[in-house]
Amino acid sequence: MLFSELKLRPSSLQAIEKMGFKEPSEIQEKAIPVLLEGDIDFIGQAQTGTGKTAAFVLPLLEKIDRSNRNIQSLIIAPTRELANQIVEEINKLSSFEKVNTVCVYGGASVSGQIREIRSQRPQIIVGTPGRLIDFIERDILRLDAVKFVILDEADEMLDMGFFDDVKLILETIKTEKKIWMFSATMPGPILGLVNDHFNNPAMVKVKKQTLSAESVEQQYVLVKEYDKTEALCRMLDNYQEMYAIIFCRTKLGVDDLSTELNARGYLSDSLHGDMSQDQRDSTMKRFKEKKATLLVCTDVAARGIDVNDLTHVVNFGLPQDNESYVHRIGRTGRGGKKGIALSIIDPSEMGRVRQIERITKAKIDRIMLPKVEEIVDVLMLKAENNFKDLLSKFEDHSNHTFDSFKEKFKDVSSEDMTKGLYAFIFEQSLKRYKKAREIDLAAERPRTQGGRTEINTNGLERVFLNVGRMDGLTVKELVGYLCSTFSLRASDLGRIDLKDRFTFFEVKGIHASPMLNLKGEYFGDREVSFQLAEAPQSGGGGGGARRSGGYSRGGGGGYSRGGGGGDNRRPYGGSRGGPGGPSRDGGGNRSERSSSGNYNR
Repeated sequence: MLFSELKLRPSSLQAIEKMGFKEPSEIQEKAIPVLLEGDIDFIGQAQTGTGKTAAFVLPLLEKIDRSNRNIQSLIIAPTRELANQIVEEINKLSSFEKVNTVCVYGGASVSGQIREIRSQRPQIIVGTPGRLIDFIERDILRLDAVKFVILDEADEMLDMGFFDDVKLILETIKTEKKIWMFSATMPGPILGLVNDHFNNPAMVKVKKQTLSAESVEQQYVLVKEYDKTEALCRMLDNYQEMYAIIFCRTKLGVDDLSTELNARGYLSDSLHGDMSQDQRDSTMKRFKEKKATLLVCTDVAARGIDVNDLTHVVNFGLPQDNESYVHRIGRTGRGGKKGIALSIIDPSEMGRVRQIERITKAKIDRIMLPKVEEIVDVLMLKAENNFKDLLSKFEDHSNHTFDSFKEKFKDVSSEDMTKGLYAFIFEQSLKRYKKAREIDLAAERPRTQGGRTEINTNGLERVFLNVGRMDGLTVKELVGYLCSTFSLRASDLGRIDLKDRFTFFEVKGIHASPMLNLKGEYFGDREVSFQLAEAPQSGGGGGGARRSGGYSRGGGGGYSRGGGGGDNRRPYGGSRGGPGGPSRDGGGNRSERSSSGNYNR
């Protein structure tokens, strides 16, 4: 089927042609005719990256009354990045017949967004749940003319703790509205929402695509934990035209890696939840314009990012859960183009590779890093080409600077000039490979001793802590406590999952042993206990991670040493945390709390 066969207005077809598309994706082919046919409630089940945004934007543009300057549609998205991309898509698809659209989200100026709403008089509002509720409560958004409410990536909103806000927005709109929802999965709470708010919805389901080598070539390299950055740089040097998103587990990891890459001369930017919206927008603009060809980010920050023509997605270590891996690598190999998903891992992650292969039903190939001499040859060729390119562009205009330069070197032989040129290239590009060693590893199996699995000191261990949010623990306090008690850096930590009654966190294996042996440390009136989070695969010993119930609520104070409370030496207790619902910040913005930190939406 072609777009021209769908019953779309000429201005939309003209915009689609300008964007270079001819054939709709599967979700577009199935959803657009159903949504065009009548005013109905609708459910579309499709993964990110399948073209679902156009699947609801194109029918919506058919139904918007352009002569009516009231808000006719509300589009709710889980993140500001996705909200901005939806607005970009609307603007592109309505470029020949304008529809006024305004985007609202947390982390940006409230007054600026209010001015835009009042001056633009939008027909479509796209926003994140917290800011939408804020503006509804302020009576900034008048919703008495709303005919369509669209929920994009509903399961993401559920996962991120925004679902109560979504339900509140739906209940606030009293008009005879139609609800369109798109979600990759349909967990129980979403089915409950459908039962409560939808009226006999039509449903279109696109079969979940199995990732395969046809669209995404999956690879991994195996090195020691401390060689991961060097391994990445060797791949960048060998593949000169890499345009990639690089995923790290933590914000600190993102900043550290981006700083290191820039110090080594690679054009990279970082993206994570602690950045302001202006910083995030500027970063994305630079990356899309390829002024920076590497974007280092966390999973949370990358939600909703859709960039064309990525050559690679790089996992700087595997994510904690397999679903995140699938979500990451699905960002390349789009639109009929092929992409490469490269994971840089240490031996402790080998078991996960096999597990992911079973889930994705695709082979993840072990590749070896390019040899040092191969990389040197590539860098030399690049230097030679650059040199010849500069010579071809040189303008032979005599001037004082060039004449003076030429005079100083008039007695230097051509051989010495060549040596000087090589020395310059060596200093700029080749010097760090002079004593470089090969860093590929053979796959290692976990070592056992005395029936107990040893801690893998190369990689990250997952550790269980019997203290959680209901004891007053926060992520910031935990990081501070671990760093001060065990003499580690924040960059030694990986993912932190703060639960109500306990916590899981990742730490470099070399720091795990002192934690397991710690005695006499208290948080309030509870003695702190650390355990490895995964039971041994063979042999005995070592308690497992699956813990449930049986924990009494601890006191509010900080960590203390000694039995029965002792003197408070470590003021990390802070105020008692709640179960993690939304809260207002001082600026009137709505902030959404998740188990691994706060993110303004």
